[in-house]
Amino acid sequence: MEETILLVDDDAALLEVTSIVLASEGYRVLTAEDGIEALRILGRERLDLVVLDIMLPRMSGFEVLKKMREQSDVPVVLLTAKSQSVDKVVGLELGADDYITKPFDTKELLARIKAILRRFGRQEGKDRDGVVRLGPLELDPNGYTVSREGVPLDLTPTEFKILALLMRRPGQAFTRAQISEAVSTGSHYLASRYIDVHISRLRAKVERDPSRPEIIQTVPSVGYRATRPV
Repeated sequence: MEETILLVDDDAALLEVTSIVLASEGYRVLTAEDGIEALRILGRERLDLVVLDIMLPRMSGFEVLKKMREQSDVPVVLLTAKSQSVDKVVGLELGADDYITKPFDTKELLARIKAILRRFGRQEGKDRDGVVRLGPLELDPNGYTVSREGVPLDLTPTEFKILALLMRRPGQAFTRAQISEAVSTGSHYLASRYIDVHISRLRAKVERDPSRPEIIQTVPSVGYRATRPV
């Protein structure tokens, strides 16, 4: 099945040229000229990757990325005409997987896209149906279920959100504040000081030996990360 890429940019000429290049490589290409349309497409299409410009009308690329991360873990490459490192840092902290500065060579963009699709397709164990696998764990965000070696686990909604966040980015360290921000909702805010409590309860359910965690590891002076058990 061909992979679907969404291009989001208000530059019609750039969209046309980039679409032609990607289509020639066998990708199915969708386009949007603003963030609102991009979010509509995300809601109705199964996407494999999004190329997202930061400078957009109606809604900035950062705002779009934040809303995307509330409903999907689709890989995102940010486009920016700015060279300041702060934009790159903010984008990565919001959940972007890579960035490229305008003007760019389409060959470079294509290489970045292929690398990310390879990484997400094999190294992180993500299927097209959205199921995420890490060691003995299997997490289905659509069915809202988690199992260990085929045995269903009974997680609270907060535990599920924390585990999903960590499993979707194996090897990436998250601070307690980042975890808190990711799992909180408008009606329920989880203070970062309670993250340790939830992690302890989560380890008791997903680890073979909670006293010697293999999957959810502590990163000293930072927070937590998920790793694939040896």
